[in-house]
Amino acid sequence: MKRPYYTLLAIVLALAFALSACSPQPAATAKPAPASEATPTAAQADAGSIAAADLAGEIPWAEAKEGAPFDIKGKKVCYLIPSLANTFLNGVATSVKEQAAADGVEVMVYGADDGGLTLQYNQIENCISQKVDLIYLMAAGSADSLLPAVEEAKAAGILVMGVPPAELEPFDAIMHTNQYEDGTLVAQMACDFINARYPDAEKVDVVVAGNESGEKQMWLRYQGYRTIEKCAKANVVQYLDISGDSIPVGASTAENVLAAHPNVKVFIMQSTAHAQGAAETIKALPNVDLSEYGVFAGDMDPTVIPIVTSCEDPYKGFVAIGGTNLDKNTYAIIKAMLQGVKYPRITNDELEPIHCDWSKLKK
Repeated sequence: MKRPYYTLLAIVLALAFALSACSPQPAATAKPAPASEATPTAAQADAGSIAAADLAGEIPWAEAKEGAPFDIKGKKVCYLIPSLANTFLNGVATSVKEQAAADGVEVMVYGADDGGLTLQYNQIENCISQKVDLIYLMAAGSADSLLPAVEEAKAAGILVMGVPPAELEPFDAIMHTNQYEDGTLVAQMACDFINARYPDAEKVDVVVAGNESGEKQMWLRYQGYRTIEKCAKANVVQYLDISGDSIPVGASTAENVLAAHPNVKVFIMQSTAHAQGAAETIKALPNVDLSEYGVFAGDMDPTVIPIVTSCEDPYKGFVAIGGTNLDKNTYAIIKAMLQGVKYPRITNDELEPIHCDWSKLKK
């Protein structure tokens, strides 16, 4: 699964953001991008092809093991995610845990939160010592530094599923997302909102809040967000590089944006937690007309689907990674791995935009 572009990619990314590609930090940061960044660099222009190359090639399958399907009652799974505060990731993890419990499988969910990759390395070591049967690993940054622990787990006979590395090895299975496409879908939703809600406006102020200095996949999503510049009526007044994935971070980011740019009507946010926070800030504004605002994100918390589709909240659109059944699809693969039956070693996630019906918006 190694691809010849990979070394070139490392050089391109290094030139794009030097040594900033590190794990998310616990404290929120929000900084405006310099004016010069409004012009995409060569690396940014290549983001689409980089993301597509990650997903290229034939999908390999793991063959069924002799004696499968195995009885999985009593099996144990470690489910590691970057943050328990991320409502999208925590929601999927909770559903996976509930599905597994119905089969007699124990799923232990751990978030990295303040500890980042260092904590995740320790968590993998702890899972090995607990003699779990499978580790689901969503790295809190680049997974490269965790690979020695992954190899150690595999040597101990533990199955490891990685999300969302570009390379299959050394994982038994990976789930992967075209994050650049995710970002472009968010940008398109934001543009559609602008055109529907402000048909007679010359320009509508927009802020883009992503994680450009984060690991590669979040960098790709951010580059997809930047395609909002192709929307004729979108006036991007500020680019923000934010970290610390939680609703309070989204709320404080929106507060700062509106203090500096009170006419901003469209917020493109890094995550659903950030989007929910921004929506709360907007709803707290005096004499606010919620139909004037559109908040969009690159992932989802399933519980907010009715809110988003109602068109009555500032939060008006997101991309459902893996569709609305990501939790079920994730557990289906975990279950197949535990049972020893045939399963796809690479799963390319479906991307499903979910948004307000623009025709319901008042003009």
